[in-house]
Amino acid sequence: MSKQRKQISGTVRRGDRGLVEALRQQFELLKSACSTYDRGNELEIINIASRLRVILQGPQSLIGQLHLSKDLKFRDTSTHRLDPERNICIANIGIKLTPGVGAEWIPLLEGWPEGHPKPHSALFSAWWTEPIMPTSSPDGLDRTPRYSRQKLVLAIANQDGGAHLGKRDTDYDELTRDHFTYEVAWRGPGGESSFQPVQGNPVNACVRQVGHEVQGTLALNLQAALDARARRVANPPQQGSF
Repeated sequence: MSKQRKQISGTVRRGDRGLVEALRQQFELLKSACSTYDRGNELEIINIASRLRVILQGPQSLIGQLHLSKDLKFRDTSTHRLDPERNICIANIGIKLTPGVGAEWIPLLEGWPEGHPKPHSALFSAWWTEPIMPTSSPDGLDRTPRYSRQKLVLAIANQDGGAHLGKRDTDYDELTRDHFTYEVAWRGPGGESSFQPVQGNPVNACVRQVGHEVQGTLALNLQAALDARARRVANPPQQGSF
């Protein structure tokens, strides 16, 4: 009888070069998912959120394993710090008005409210965990930011596309299921319209915009962050130095 070779299972740790290549692959997958979403396939938001989770969430994320959180500056396109009396945008999303049809939530992409200063890029922890999305009730919108990018991305990735499909957090369910009440009216040749609710899922629009922020961040700042990390590794601070 011939001896059967024993199979030995295990894992191989990726080196920096492999992690950078994996990050570039995830970047391309994220870009493709965003393009498909923009062409009308809203289910692609689950893929967008999953790519963002792999890139961003926790110490085993690609950003975490490459130790880039202290060097990589993230694009911030949220309007939540602006004067609410002069700005109708919510978090990092806007409203598309179609007279005679209605209004819907859309990602801002490169759009920005005129006359308002744009925020500076932010370090990862603040950008990822700062609340930007408000909540609302039947009584109206509470503009106090309550949901962070992290919470919204993980809600879609885990609850809509992951292992927790049987249950949804109450807050997330209310935010995405007819409870996010916001009404707008517009002026046209025929006068001012009646107030109408903005249609669509605001969380999907927000996470799509997070994808836009991450694409811009990696395209513009990744190489500089990798270079800064390489210099830090090659020249660690001496003990007792300032």
